[in-house]
Amino acid sequence: MGLLIAIPTNDGITIFPKMLGMARYFYIYTLTGGRQFTLVEKRPNPYETTMQHLKTLDVYTVVNDCEIIIAAFIGKKGIERLRERGMKLFFRKGDIQEALNSVFNDE
Repeated sequence: MGLLIAIPTNDGITIFPKMLGMARYFYIYTLTGGRQFTLVEKRPNPYETTMQHLKTLDVYTVVNDCEIIIAAFIGKKGIERLRERGMKLFFRKGDIQEALNSVFNDE
């Protein structure tokens, strides 16, 4: 499988607008040839309603096989923790497909 991209969402259509770790699901996409995105998995977020210290690290365990996270909002410390672990972060709001296209057309 190619590059994996994690996107927090509650409805499967739009990027979750609040903190990354409060989303109900992480939709995992892969980038295939010809810049096509395929949904490979819908992962429930077991930390959706928790408020523990270092929550970003718990959320990371759910998506640590991904190289990229596209999210609307990640706390400042969370950004640092994810980047320290090699995650590439992109910030987008709205439609998931539009966000995927915009991230990969910007490169």
